[in-house]
Amino acid sequence: MLPHTLLLLTGVILTNSQTLNSLDEMYKVVELKSVLSDQLDEYIHTVALNGKTKERLQKYISKLHNESISLAKEKLEEEMSHPVRVYRFFSELMTDLADIDKLIGEGTDEINDIMEQFPKDDELDLAADAIIRLQELYGDIADFTLPRENNSKDVLTANELFDIGSRCMDNNNTCGALHYMLRAKELFEAANDVDSLMMTLEHLVDLMEQEGNFGYALNYTLLQIEYYESVGEQETVEVLKDSAEEYKYTLGGKLRAKKKATLSEPYNCEPSTYFNFNYQQLCKGETVITEHTDKKPLHCHLYTNNNHPLLRLSPAKIEEINTAFGLSFAHDVLTEREIELLKQAASSKFAASKIVEGREDIDGSVIQQQSRSSNTGWVFDEENKVIQEMSKRVATILNLDIESAEPFQVLSYGIGGFYLQHYDWDEDEDSFPGFGGNRIATWIFYLNDVKEGGATVFPHIGAAVWPEKGGAAFWRNLHYNGTPNDLNLHAACPVLKGYKWASNKWFHQHRNEFKWPCKLDSEL
Repeated sequence: MLPHTLLLLTGVILTNSQTLNSLDEMYKVVELKSVLSDQLDEYIHTVALNGKTKERLQKYISKLHNESISLAKEKLEEEMSHPVRVYRFFSELMTDLADIDKLIGEGTDEINDIMEQFPKDDELDLAADAIIRLQELYGDIADFTLPRENNSKDVLTANELFDIGSRCMDNNNTCGALHYMLRAKELFEAANDVDSLMMTLEHLVDLMEQEGNFGYALNYTLLQIEYYESVGEQETVEVLKDSAEEYKYTLGGKLRAKKKATLSEPYNCEPSTYFNFNYQQLCKGETVITEHTDKKPLHCHLYTNNNHPLLRLSPAKIEEINTAFGLSFAHDVLTEREIELLKQAASSKFAASKIVEGREDIDGSVIQQQSRSSNTGWVFDEENKVIQEMSKRVATILNLDIESAEPFQVLSYGIGGFYLQHYDWDEDEDSFPGFGGNRIATWIFYLNDVKEGGATVFPHIGAAVWPEKGGAAFWRNLHYNGTPNDLNLHAACPVLKGYKWASNKWFHQHRNEFKWPCKLDSEL
């Protein structure tokens, strides 16, 4: 069988999207495990292998087969709804594939083609980044270093903590590295894993020194000296003793150093990630009051747009959220069939959302900052009559012209999926060629209920919209005079558990000049 033909026949071809952010892509990985298991089974019966190699491959064949059964499609969403499980899924996958690759050598064209289809190491990076991001934003409720009363399974092991701490170090996230390395130290001590403990202490000394916690650096250095003296590595001991003397000098002499080294004071660290306070509180479900939070009572009402035929028999159920820029929520505007159609139409087109934006550091260099993590697929009205009707319904509720609207942008967010604070409008109207003017309004469909996290928040007005399947949030991006309204700064909070599906539709100024005309008050 020719390479790739096998995968085409099984339909197991991954897209260019982030596997982490798509349940469909995750399931394709599970299916690939089954295909690989079958090919490896055929391989060991046709190629002469030594006993140990054959035995190890047989173990992987069994493991891959069992995992493809235990992670059946109906079970996958529940199993992959927790950040630790997702991280573990990719961590074990990368380890297993690397070992299988060594065992089979050149392998066969079929096996090599299957192996090439599996996600690469960057998916494990994304899973680790998601855990770090969730802990930094949500705090204790997303701290997976300690067991919970109702969940002792989804807790990071010592080696996993060390791995994530190392990734924090690679990204110059000292606070994050300290958080995970300190917990790893505790677990290595409890397990009497001395080699891993010494490696962890070495990192902790460097990290504590970087943050000016010299008492901690001294304490951990003395622990290293104690161990290396016990195993007779005198050369290492002498180097460590020199370091200890430097820490003592920095701390103001032996007496002061002795007191500091007891670790009676908490260590200091400067966070590498700063979240806007309102954004963080809103994501956590806390109440935030700003000067732009509505003080007057808000209303719910049925809206027909002057008895428009599309709304006459099924009025839109509108809930006001904030009047500063018309932020509202429409309940029950999509049917189950429409939701599934939109998801299916987008899934085959998914690609990783643009996730990097440049910003200048104080020295003028450009820092690459991750601003979002999700998959994007564009769905056009011309693809399906049902899609066309959905667009017409949205335009009717907003009382805007459909001709100026962009296609549906469908988004899939996995564990930790997010989009930092941003505006939908742009200072440069030429940023939207072909649509005519700036984005006048935003409409967001929510295509599922999210287990935890995933809110759309508006820090300037203290508002949060929580995903509700079949509902939609919408607002004006511009003042009626056409200038941008900076109060509608918004963000998609990281998904803490489960998956999130959403779909954006943007309307532009062209052909809407008389739909939303200027007001007498220039401030509106």
